[in-house]
Amino acid sequence: MFQIDQKTKDCSKIALTEAWDPFDIPANSTFEDQKPARQHETWVGVYTLKDCYPVQETYVRNSSVTTSTRFFNLQLGISDPDVFTPPSTCQSARPERMSESGC
Repeated sequence: MFQIDQKTKDCSKIALTEAWDPFDIPANSTFEDQKPARQHETWVGVYTLKDCYPVQETYVRNSSVTTSTRFFNLQLGISDPDVFTPPSTCQSARPERMSESGC
């Protein structure tokens, strides 16, 4: 996995410590269940009934920390697959994690 500083294009290479999870919806997915929010789950996903597109996901860490993400203007497919190609600076990437900087 690469860690890339989007401003400087500085790059480091980090070995994965567990199997990669592609965060996709498997082709053989089926409806599982529905429950009232926050009653039994720490993660809630909202998807369209047709084609199962993600609309919103919410992660609840505890009573005071909740992260919610909404998805808009989704389009099927990837218009520019080159966005997933690491920059040339990653060819000589350091095998260490870069320090975290603020937002």
